[in-house]
Amino acid sequence: MLFIIIDDLRPNLASYGDTKAITPNMDKLAQRSVLFKNAYCQQAVCSPSRASILTGLRPDQTGVTDLITHFREKVPDVITMPQAFKNNGYTAVGVGKIFHDTKKTLDSVSWSPVQSEFNGPKGREYFLERNKKGGKADAFEFTSKADAAYPDGKVADQAIGLLRRFKNSGEPFFLATGFRKPHLPYCAPTRYWDMYAHTDFPGVENSSRPTGAPEIAFHQWQELRGYTDIPDEGPLTKEKERDLLRAYYACISFVDAQVGKVLEELNRLGLSESTIVVLVGDHGYHLGEQNLWCKSTNFELDARVPLMIAAPGSAKNGAGTDAIVEAVDIYPTLLDLCNIPPASKLSGGSLVPVLQDPALRWDKVAYSQFVRPYKAIVSKTATDMGYSVRDKEWRYTVWYNLSNDAVESRELYHLGDGRVEKENLSGNKKYQQVESKLGALLEAYRKIK
Repeated sequence: MLFIIIDDLRPNLASYGDTKAITPNMDKLAQRSVLFKNAYCQQAVCSPSRASILTGLRPDQTGVTDLITHFREKVPDVITMPQAFKNNGYTAVGVGKIFHDTKKTLDSVSWSPVQSEFNGPKGREYFLERNKKGGKADAFEFTSKADAAYPDGKVADQAIGLLRRFKNSGEPFFLATGFRKPHLPYCAPTRYWDMYAHTDFPGVENSSRPTGAPEIAFHQWQELRGYTDIPDEGPLTKEKERDLLRAYYACISFVDAQVGKVLEELNRLGLSESTIVVLVGDHGYHLGEQNLWCKSTNFELDARVPLMIAAPGSAKNGAGTDAIVEAVDIYPTLLDLCNIPPASKLSGGSLVPVLQDPALRWDKVAYSQFVRPYKAIVSKTATDMGYSVRDKEWRYTVWYNLSNDAVESRELYHLGDGRVEKENLSGNKKYQQVESKLGALLEAYRKIK
């Protein structure tokens, strides 16, 4: 099992129809996978999303809705995805960012003893003197350094080393490989920036907030504003927008190259035909759309993630599916594929039926949620939780006051084939039946324990 998770990667890949993206390696993986066009995370920020993916539980069940809480504090006996494989005879090892990137959340119980050799790597992201100040500096930096000088290059090299080790030993393995780019700061070798020298980045599209949307749905993109070349308030210049877009794409191509190295080695070692490969983004991302940068909302762009699953021998590899699925479904799917019984309650469902028939009628919906204020960007205690549900045509979000459970705001957006919410239709009598149906789903979701 090779499980690849990528930080802040939205589906800006050629295999997802992005005409700017230069992603040959992930696209090659897509050609031998089932590609999920409508996959959604459970909370659009690193730690809560990863906790859900790796425990098979939703944020209200893990108790993780911020960057501080470790799920073991709330659900100490939960069996994580790597732990389930470890308990069933696999050597489970993770390199790079798998759980949230802190010492407390490495969760040693999830891994085999060999994991102690692989506690990173992190390393430097900045190399220019002006950015070596500690903490955030420029939002992007590109240098002549080699791939292996950067953390993600080191992650790829370690993953390759482990694959060789597993090939020599013959032991079954669960190898989790976590890449940090395209997370800010956008730092990579210059050659990836140069790949987009002739790409037109005209600026941000769909930059206006949805009409009628409540203020609570937004933030002031504090994550981006913390960088020294970004203003503390107000809009960005068009030039800065274009540079940020190009830098984000360059970092996607950098990560694509690292993924390619790992997959190439898997193939060279003759392991491709016996290894399930999963690639997923931990959450989506805004690149200026809806007057938002980064993540931390319930909007489509933040909730939707790339997901591809390559199960060796499947006749449907290379197909895409429109089925709405959740990141919390990955864990039970992998157990199902490997005939491992679940050791604890899982809130998602197996996607094996979709892998067997990507055109299968699949009437499920996807749920996500987010708190306000969000403590990681505003040092205040959360007062509200927004719960969101996505079906084939609509996204509906309801904001609840955490102290008295009162409804503060509602948002109803018709998306259809679109990916950006434009107008809040909540309260419109024409859509009362839709709103009631989706509202009932959210109420049921909130009661899940």
